Amino acid sequence: MLLLASFSTRAGAEPSAEERAQAEALFNEARELIDKGELAPACERFAQSQKLDPQIGTLLYLATCHEQVGQTATAWVEFKEALSLAEAANKPDRVQQARDGATRVEASLAKATVVVTDKALETKVRINGREVTVFDTALPYNPGTLSVEAEAPGRMKHAQSVELPAGPSSITITIPVLEPEKKIETPPKPPPDKDHTLAYIVGGTGIGVTIIGLGLGGAAWATKDAADKDCNGSLCSQDGLDGHDTANGLAWGSNILVGAGLLGVGAGVVLFFVWPPDEEKPATTTGMPYVDVAPGVFNVGYRGVLP
Repeated sequence: MLLLASFSTRAGAEPSAEERAQAEALFNEARELIDKGELAPACERFAQSQKLDPQIGTLLYLATCHEQVGQTATAWVEFKEALSLAEAANKPDRVQQARDGATRVEASLAKATVVVTDKALETKVRINGREVTVFDTALPYNPGTLSVEAEAPGRMKHAQSVELPAGPSSITITIPVLEPEKKIETPPKPPPDKDHTLAYIVGGTGIGVTIIGLGLGGAAWATKDAADKDCNGSLCSQDGLDGHDTANGLAWGSNILVGAGLLGVGAGVVLFFVWPPDEEKPATTTGMPYVDVAPGVFNVGYRGVLP
């Protein structure tokens, strides 16, 4: 049971009439919850009432409630605050109540000392989500489970849970040397599929040239057969002589084109396996070979841009 009597002394900004009414209702509900032994919700109602209409009496009730549920660090701060307000308001009875409460709770505080092993690191430590700014000094905390987190640049985060027993008690929380962050190695990318366009162009051109060469060879045989009709043994008319000359030119052209075509096919096969080189942009080519054949003229070449 809480043994403090209700007492109201203004401490803060002037609340509205509605806020005072709400605060009074919450205060009364908290008293009823205390009578039922429901301390945790009673503390919440006292806190809500104090927020709406700050009063020294309500604050003393709240501090005593927190003391009874074991939140000694919170209760100690509230008793100290009530003591300061009561002294400022010149309320001797409240001064005595607050001083007695602060002295009583201080004797049963639970404290924890945070020690950072590697002080060279810029280590940030949080306990229950709040950053710790004072190290190597015993500081009061509410008893129970303390969630401790530590981090530093370039280091892996550290987390642990520590049980702080009810006071009077004192523990030391040691933050170990934080391990360096583990570098995640990215596996090398597989080589991209090779672009065989150049091989297809060269090989395909070789096949095409070979076919043209074979066609010229067939034309050479046909021209020779026609010219032979204008000849009698080794004696030929002028048409026969011209026909044989044309047939010979076509035959030479056929031989050259077939040879060049087969060479192109072979080059295409080689390029298929070796081009483009690894990690280089595939080469491109535009153009095509050409053949000019006419009586007394035979030209083989390539029009376009080579890689």
